[in-house]
Amino acid sequence: MSWVAVFLVLFCLIGLFGLVHYWGHKRVERAQQAWFRQVLGEGVDLEAFLAQAPYEYRPLASGRAYGILDKRTGEEVGQARTPEEAEAWIVLRTLREQGRLPRSEDGP
Repeated sequence: MSWVAVFLVLFCLIGLFGLVHYWGHKRVERAQQAWFRQVLGEGVDLEAFLAQAPYEYRPLASGRAYGILDKRTGEEVGQARTPEEAEAWIVLRTLREQGRLPRSEDGP
């Protein structure tokens, strides 16, 4: 009987940790979506904006990061660890080039 109890306790703990991880991921995802809505404005589709942006991102050969490429020249202009970070970089740089954001010395 004790091995059944141990199994159930471990199963419940694994399920609980999985649920906490899921909730945390959803919270981060909602925050990212809210940030993109705030920066781009209501009604602007992120995918359409990225398709028209002068930059794109692709996985690097190492598979651990993403290279940000300038579509106009084809050269790599930056790197990001995650696709979300690359998308944020592209959005900020594109808006800055369009004059919709102030320029800064230390940012993208």
